[in-house]
Amino acid sequence: MRKFKKIYSYLYRNYFLPRFLFWKYKNILGKNKELRGKHKGKRCFLIGGGPSVKNINLGILKDEYTFVMGEFDNNPQFEALNPKFYVISDSVYFTEGESDYWNKQFEKKDKTTKSSTNIFVSLDARAYIDKYNLFTNHKVYYIGMRGIINESFSFNTNLDRYLPWPKNSMLLSMMIAIYMGFEEIYLLGCEHNFLCFNIGQGKAISYDYGHKDSVTEADINNDEVVKKLAVPRDLTMTYEDNIAHVLQLFKNYRLFNSKVRRLYPNVKIYNATPNSYLDVFPMINFEDIKI
Repeated sequence: MRKFKKIYSYLYRNYFLPRFLFWKYKNILGKNKELRGKHKGKRCFLIGGGPSVKNINLGILKDEYTFVMGEFDNNPQFEALNPKFYVISDSVYFTEGESDYWNKQFEKKDKTTKSSTNIFVSLDARAYIDKYNLFTNHKVYYIGMRGIINESFSFNTNLDRYLPWPKNSMLLSMMIAIYMGFEEIYLLGCEHNFLCFNIGQGKAISYDYGHKDSVTEADINNDEVVKKLAVPRDLTMTYEDNIAHVLQLFKNYRLFNSKVRRLYPNVKIYNATPNSYLDVFPMINFEDIKI
């Protein structure tokens, strides 16, 4: 009986629930169809928050199609870059009662991000956005996400249906870029050296980033500061938990890349991040890209 319940739970979370939610929110997700193939054959740059972006003059990419994510609005080059797309997926931003600090960071993006930047955000954020009247001057596209990427199931990558949880905004940005028709994709700020950091209470509350803010500069020995600024789930994280998270993330990258190579043979994804651990995609020097 226990084995049956486990199988049922797995099928419900990864097969039945995403399909049920699709029918519930198909009108909202249907808006994303206007993006399909919109930038076919063009190139784009997906810019993460890794420290290597500090060594790049991002202003030279202001006329390119650029994606940013997470806390990138704290990067000193954010305004000069003027990104075309901003991807926000972590639930800590819009889950009320979990972290007031991260709620405020989410609300701040409404003010710091120019109206010319399109917003891609989890469908789970819709109630929060409506409640606080956020991003009214931006074009907002909602992304439905449930389930996991698994070798046993065929997983969806089309934005007009529910996606599996990608586990980070960089992989979600890749899915968005592929759907929009981009065929030359460059990754920046993707060190992915997560296992070099011991995250948790009394250890560290953030990875290494290309910007400074209250979190990156926090005194981790001050319990009150840590309680205010840390992502709550990180406070109980063990190193084994971190390993499991990174293992699933890299597996997601591998399975996604295999699917892209099979379905979209013209698409090329390059990692232009120096000293990156993300070896799923071929490496290239940013200096060798003709801008």
